[in-house]
Amino acid sequence: MKKKQQRNEEVYKLHIDAPVHSHANLRNDERGKLLPNNVIAGHKKNKVWAFIWDKLQFVIVSAVVFLVIYGVMNWQALLINAMYYWDVWRGVRSPLEDLVVDKPDEPEKLLSTANAKAGGTRPIPSLNLEVFPTDMRVVIPRINQNVPVVGVKNESLIARKWNELESDIQKSLRNGVVHYPGTALPGDNGNTVITGHSSYYAWDAGRFKDVFALLHDVKIGDKVIVYFNQKKFIYEVNRIKVVFPKDVDVLAPSPQEQLTLITCTPIGTNLKRLVVTAKLIAKN
Repeated sequence: MKKKQQRNEEVYKLHIDAPVHSHANLRNDERGKLLPNNVIAGHKKNKVWAFIWDKLQFVIVSAVVFLVIYGVMNWQALLINAMYYWDVWRGVRSPLEDLVVDKPDEPEKLLSTANAKAGGTRPIPSLNLEVFPTDMRVVIPRINQNVPVVGVKNESLIARKWNELESDIQKSLRNGVVHYPGTALPGDNGNTVITGHSSYYAWDAGRFKDVFALLHDVKIGDKVIVYFNQKKFIYEVNRIKVVFPKDVDVLAPSPQEQLTLITCTPIGTNLKRLVVTAKLIAKN
């Protein structure tokens, strides 16, 4: 009886200690004897495609989430772009373009009192009835923008307190676009720099958080008007470029009167700066 029990225990131990000949533990040559080569290649191919599909799903889901968040954060600026391109497609003309159109200097003709019955006329000089605003404003006919320009105190700039200067600029941007402190004013020889938002938080209280959302549609040769001290300064765009925020050369003085418009690009990001430079061509 004991011998039989001992024999059963040995058999049981043999079964426990025996190596498991699964496909995972077999060498390639041994596995190939059990499975055809095309089956093994198919398994490998399926694993590769499963890995690619898994990564592709991750990329697609991440892109969708990003686009949703981007759209929610910048819906106002995106809507402005959509409406602008719709008007361009329909051929709608901005009424602000009349401010930069050269009008012929033709005298008006009125009936004289003495010859009214005879139908006679007499010429009188044409009258310039354009009224200039009392505040400083920038007008960009191409993108149909007429925006007030607000100033920022120079104290933070003089003291080199850059964080406070940035805070002052951000607060002022709620009321319009900002004349960058330390740069020239229209009428002075130098570089007049104006900066504005292309997009900002939708819940921000400011009304001008997307006034430069279309600045990237301005073209070389376009006219830009600045009203200052009840004078009209007309500039012509002669350079457009994109720079990094650290490239502060765009704020440097210039030997001639010029206007520089700056905003963030791409819309809704703070990665780079779109810089539009225009030369002065007329003032009155």
